[in-house]
Amino acid sequence: MNGWVLPERYRGVPLLVFSSFLFAVMALCTRLLSGRLSPGQVASGRFVIGLLFLAAYYPLLGRKPRYGRFSLWALRGIFGGAAVYLYFIAIDRMTVGPAVLLNACWPIYSAIIGWLFLKERVTGPLLAGLVLTTLGAGLVMWSTMQGSGASLTLGLGAWAGMGSAVLGGAAVVVVRALRHDTDSATVFFSFCLFGLLFSLPFALQDWRPLGWDVVLPLLGVGLTSVVAQMTFTYAFGYVTAVAGGVATQLTPAFSWLMGALLLGEAVSPLAVTGALVCVAGVLWGTGVVGRLLAPESRPAA
Repeated sequence: MNGWVLPERYRGVPLLVFSSFLFAVMALCTRLLSGRLSPGQVASGRFVIGLLFLAAYYPLLGRKPRYGRFSLWALRGIFGGAAVYLYFIAIDRMTVGPAVLLNACWPIYSAIIGWLFLKERVTGPLLAGLVLTTLGAGLVMWSTMQGSGASLTLGLGAWAGMGSAVLGGAAVVVVRALRHDTDSATVFFSFCLFGLLFSLPFALQDWRPLGWDVVLPLLGVGLTSVVAQMTFTYAFGYVTAVAGGVATQLTPAFSWLMGALLLGEAVSPLAVTGALVCVAGVLWGTGVVGRLLAPESRPAA
């Protein structure tokens, strides 16, 4: 482990951009499995691959999981696992771009849940960001139900995307509560273990035959999610939480672009408008806009 080390200039924002791209590839692979495997099967496959990675990770580094407060550790996995399952339902029922966009609203819900349970500070921009994000998400959801071909299935996919964002925000709040008691690999272990326990019953309930045509996309889902998650966690040691929140907004952009170019998915003007409003709400609510507009502080004469 004392060999090659990544240069410092590549450890922060470049790694966040890379992880956002990998999360988008994961969403694309998930979309490729739509109709061939159920969302429960795809989610279970993702978590199994994550557990296999950890089974090699701990022995190679000679480490053991550090659980901290077990109840919070388990809660992080339950929230995260449920969020992923709903996220995969959204991707299965919708096009890639809108589904990923709805899930990417989690920073706002994380801030609100942190205020409710951790007594974290709430500002006017945060509330304004919540309003904008909710409005934008509503436009995206509305765009899935336009025209005579609208169906209840599409509506459920949109609601699943919103639910995944709320549960994802709750999972992040639990991680913040755990930050002094455990480490990132053990948090990832909770995510994979309880995520598998949550999604497996849904996979067995709607089990579909496995063929060789699903192997590569399923491996793509699992491997890209592992590398993206570990890269994202590593990069957070070199950037602020605000920068991390901004970087998550690159994932919908990458997903929308790949969905349009590689899958030929239509891009609705209403959905794009909602996406822009969502991104503006997240950037405003997490304080990025305020920091950009605020004059630089200067030392007193």
